[in-house]
This record gives sequence, C-alpha cells and structure tokens, in this order.
Amino acid sequence: MDIDEFLDREYSEIGLITDKTKKFETETEFPGLKEDFENTKLFENIKISLSRGDLDKAEQNYIQLWELLSLQKLKWNKELYMQLLTLNKEFLNTLNKSYFDTKRKIENIKQLISQAREYLRAGKKDISFKLYSQIEGIDTSIPNAFFEEKILLREQILEFYRELRIATDIELVKRVSILIQQLNGLLVKINDSIKANDMANAITNYVKSIEIYNQVPEGFLRYKGPLGLNLVEFYKSLSIYAEISNLQRQLNHNSQFQQKSAVVEKPEQRNK
Repeated sequence: MDIDEFLDREYSEIGLITDKTKKFETETEFPGLKEDFENTKLFENIKISLSRGDLDKAEQNYIQLWELLSLQKLKWNKELYMQLLTLNKEFLNTLNKSYFDTKRKIENIKQLISQAREYLRAGKKDISFKLYSQIEGIDTSIPNAFFEEKILLREQILEFYRELRIATDIELVKRVSILIQQLNGLLVKINDSIKANDMANAITNYVKSIEIYNQVPEGFLRYKGPLGLNLVEFYKSLSIYAEISNLQRQLNHNSQFQQKSAVVEKPEQRNK
C-alpha cells in the first residue's frame, strides 16, 4: 500500500474528504463526466453548431461546457486554455454577426407591422394576416440568445395581433348579424307558405335556411338555439307533409296501374 492509499483510508475513517472522494461524488452526480476535460465532445459540438449558425444549440453546449469546467481541479493546462480562448473568440465573433442579422430582422418586422396596420385600416384583413404570418416566421428565426430584444419585439407583435383579432371579431359579429337577419326572414316566409298551403316554397326556403344556419360559427349559440327550435318544428311539419305526399303519389301510381291493367284485360275477356 502506498502513502496516498494509506492517507485516503485514514482520512475516510475520520470523515475527511479526499480527492478520490470528490471524484467519486462527481462521477456519481454526473455519470459519464470524467476529469479528462480535454476529451469532452462539447468543444466539437459547439464549433459544429456555430458553423451551422445554430446559436441556440451552441449556447446550450457552451453553458454545459462551463458547468463541466467548474467540476475540474484548478490546475494549469495550456492546451485547455488555448481551446477555451479560441472557442470564446469564435463564439463572440458568431454572436456579433448574428446580432447584426437580428437587428436587420427586427427592423424588417417593424416595417411589416406598419404595412399590416395600413392594410388593416383599409379593410384588407387577408393581406394583414399574410403579413402577420411572415412576421411570425421571422421572429421565430431570431436566436433566443437575444432574449431582451425578442421580449421587446414580442410586445409589439402581440399588440398588433390584438388589433388584428379585434378587427376580425368585429367583422365576424357583423357577418353573423346579417346571417341571423336572413334566417329570421326565411322563417317568416316558411311559416307564411305553410299557412297558405304552398308547401313547395316552404320546402325551398327551409333548405335555404338550413344552409345559412350552418354558416353561423361557434360562439353564437345564444342566437342559434332559438332559431334551431323553429327549424326543428318546421322540419316536423314539412317531413310529415313529404311523407303524406309520397304515399299519395304511390297510391295514385298504383291506382293508375290497376286501371291500365283493367283496360288491357277487357279485350281478352271478350275473346273468351
């Protein structure tokens, strides 16, 4: 037994922490992380992410790298120092380039918001929605590394989105109001036609009313409920009328068939 092993055993017996104990605790808490910090793949992963312009992924690995570094002994390693120095320079260089690109995207989004507002005021909401879709796409491409810039930009995007939704909701209410008026007018016509025994027009208007009724979207049940009750009652009346009409047609058809059969049989009977 050498002196290091002897001291480790003695210290462990009195509760003192040794280097081996620290190493064991580190490897237990972070399985797969060893003291051979130079061989970690994080350096390579960060460089690959930076070369691809994936700043978010590079940042995640960069944070892991420093967490791993904090677990190492404070022992001078020139090769490790050069690796970290080179990596940080590459990281800052990519970060600066990405920042200028981000500023350009932010200005582009602001211009698109301004254009979309103009189209919205002109009543061209379809164009506003298309521009909003472009805005969302550009915003998503901005790296999370620029958190402050994204937060400020997101506030402006959300403000415009609220304007877009309010304008859309107001138009929807107006459109539904027109549909309700059309339905009420058709229900009156159906009722009048039934009273006048004009069932053909009643059925025609009933079919139209069902088509319009189905155009009323969700969220307007307060209007659809009472109208639906009226349509159900008309359905009952018109379906009964339709059944009776079918029976009458069948009876008439059978009667005519019997009459024709009788006419055909008479000459045969005379021959007998």
